[in-house]
Amino acid sequence: MTQPNLERSYNTNTSSHANYSFMELVQEMRVLGMDPKPILSIAANDIFNRLGSKSLGYIKSILDQMVNENNTNGMYLWREIHDILSDRFSASHITIH
Repeated sequence: MTQPNLERSYNTNTSSHANYSFMELVQEMRVLGMDPKPILSIAANDIFNRLGSKSLGYIKSILDQMVNENNTNGMYLWREIHDILSDRFSASHITIH
């Protein structure tokens, strides 16, 4: 099964710092004592709100595309978002007796 190549229909170059990678941004946040997880959780929740149960499949498609492109920044970003949503789905299916 081939994965669709997802088109990027938006321009993210809105500042002079547009050449920073996502990993550099995360590293800088950590140096400043900031945790990047809340921002990633907002992104994960937005994707879930838009796609519901299809969100993990969507994220997996993008993650596979990042792996195929050997895009380390993309792999980090989408793996983190995938892990956040995976935890959300697995936590919602736990039954306590």
